[in-house]
Amino acid sequence: MTAANEPRDKGADAKLQPAQVQIVGPNKLQNELLAYFLFHAENLSCICTASIEPSAQDKNSPAPMLVMLDCLNCQGIPLWATDPQIAGPANSAPYLALFNVPKERKITREAMARGFRGVFYESMPLDIVAKGVRQMMEGELWYSRESLTTFLLDPEGQTSAPEQAAASLTSREREILVRIAAGASNQEIADDLFISLHTVKSHTYNVFKKIDVPNRLQAALWAAKYL
Repeated sequence: MTAANEPRDKGADAKLQPAQVQIVGPNKLQNELLAYFLFHAENLSCICTASIEPSAQDKNSPAPMLVMLDCLNCQGIPLWATDPQIAGPANSAPYLALFNVPKERKITREAMARGFRGVFYESMPLDIVAKGVRQMMEGELWYSRESLTTFLLDPEGQTSAPEQAAASLTSREREILVRIAAGASNQEIADDLFISLHTVKSHTYNVFKKIDVPNRLQAALWAAKYL
């Protein structure tokens, strides 16, 4: 795998296109196969490392947009409980995601609370993983509706915010916030309300600023509590 944009290890030629996705975990063969698949399925350049290392790329190259953390054999113990480098919230670039996640609600819930973009369970087929990776790199979340609903309705997951912030929202901003809480993407909101994608993004920015939240998950939790 030596061609430009092919998945590569950190010792590869620094002249290759900077990695868009960093796959982190001890299983080198599995991770390189996943990187190879993502390149050919979604044209995403990847780099595989054993741990989160800023030095994995040329220092003059931009950091990967998405870092995927392997949860294989974590036995229900969240990665952030054992790796001090994984300390949320993860609401700023690069985006973080988990893969090989066991069907353990605690891990999914904690990932949501920390602002991870999504999780991929052990049994998910590769084509679904590739689709989810692309969605996350476009700024969307990748969680099941069941997980989102459970998280929204659980009072332990709710965040606090000044009550007056609710009164400051315009009717259009409320409409958009309600749809964000329902798990709709920006494009879905635009189609539903017959407005442009740019307008949706502008309203979303204003909503986040007014209610003082950093991401869509926290906005959804805020809406569940205050609207």
